[in-house]
Amino acid sequence: MITKIKEELATETAKVPEKKKKSAYWRNFLMLFSVTIILALLGFVTSFCDWYTNNIYIYLCDGLSYVTAYLPFVLGEMMMYLGILMLLLSLIFLVLLIFLRKKPKYRRFCGGYFKTFLMMLMCVLFIYMPMWYIPFRSSVMGEGDRQKRTDFTYDEIYALLEFTVNGLNEAAEEIEIGVDGKAVFPTVEETQPLIADALVGISDEFPRLRGFYPSVKPALCSDILNRMWIGGYTYPFTMEATHNKYISPTYQPVLDAHELTHHKGYYKENEAEFLSQIALSRSDDPLLRFSAYNQMYDFVWDEWNDTVEVLKEQIILEMIEKGECGIVPYPDNADDAEKNTEIFEKLERDVFPEIFGKEPDISDKAMQILMDGYEVEEEIYEEDSHPIDEMPEVNEVIEETADVGWETQGEILQENTYDGVTLLLLQYFDGKL
Repeated sequence: MITKIKEELATETAKVPEKKKKSAYWRNFLMLFSVTIILALLGFVTSFCDWYTNNIYIYLCDGLSYVTAYLPFVLGEMMMYLGILMLLLSLIFLVLLIFLRKKPKYRRFCGGYFKTFLMMLMCVLFIYMPMWYIPFRSSVMGEGDRQKRTDFTYDEIYALLEFTVNGLNEAAEEIEIGVDGKAVFPTVEETQPLIADALVGISDEFPRLRGFYPSVKPALCSDILNRMWIGGYTYPFTMEATHNKYISPTYQPVLDAHELTHHKGYYKENEAEFLSQIALSRSDDPLLRFSAYNQMYDFVWDEWNDTVEVLKEQIILEMIEKGECGIVPYPDNADDAEKNTEIFEKLERDVFPEIFGKEPDISDKAMQILMDGYEVEEEIYEEDSHPIDEMPEVNEVIEETADVGWETQGEILQENTYDGVTLLLLQYFDGKL
């Protein structure tokens, strides 16, 4: 009898630490959850997000960067793969639990594993709040609710287009052409300090850009990023910036600068793209300027072309209303349709060039440098094996995932996607060109 009582007491005593352990686990979990919710709610206060990003985030960013910058691998990417692996294991363990639910040891293992996985997810969510979510929720360029112009005229857009083409052509003239007739490009490693210097160079206007800059690391998953049309990725969890290694050397500088501005708290795409172009366009290095102006040209040309098309439609409608051009509004036979085509061609050839002027020409040397860059990109790609090429089903899934990702990003960012870059450029150069 006494022995039995002792055994029962021993059993009860053994259970006490386990209960305390369970209680401590859930207390810690609830504490992290509560703080995460508070930070999420603070994300709706734009003034707080601006203050936090300008005064606290930048120091967290620099401090963590010093630790991860010198690792010979991308820690953030490794952690991402670990998370994916743990998620897949979770699904396997759940399936096995159906068949092994009567095994006490396996149930205890599953309990421990899923509690660990849950706590890891909670920690990731908690850390992402101060390291990405709150900076992301700050105002565009950290300028609060300051109102700027949005009604730019055709002439102002054209002046910006002309400015970018002139900058591109001038930078091209300074880029060396080798004895083989090809442009001489520096290595990625050689461009890294130049990019950092260019970003620091505009920090008087944009103070967040001060501080330490890690080198942008090549992503191990470059082949997948390439198929998803993703140039680079920044890991806020580890403050590491990565790029797709299958990119042209004419694009790599502005891409790296883009990722590094994300790193500094400008997490909206229009912010990062705008800042990377402005910074590199002022660099002493011709390739960095070439990269910036070429990217700037792509955005401004799209805006200019869209504006021209809208104005052309307005002019044609006015002509039709006044009966000046002979266009048949709704042709119901082949003769009228053919007549309309001839009139449109004449407008494009003789009338519109006088109204809108000629699109600025990119020089032959600039075009040659761009073509040389694409050749280098192809050579880099062909140096590696690409097993996914032999798996069309996998490739299709990757592309479909990319489509969903880009659509989701557009819905979240709205006017702060890449489509908003030209507006930021027009606002920045307002009255300066």
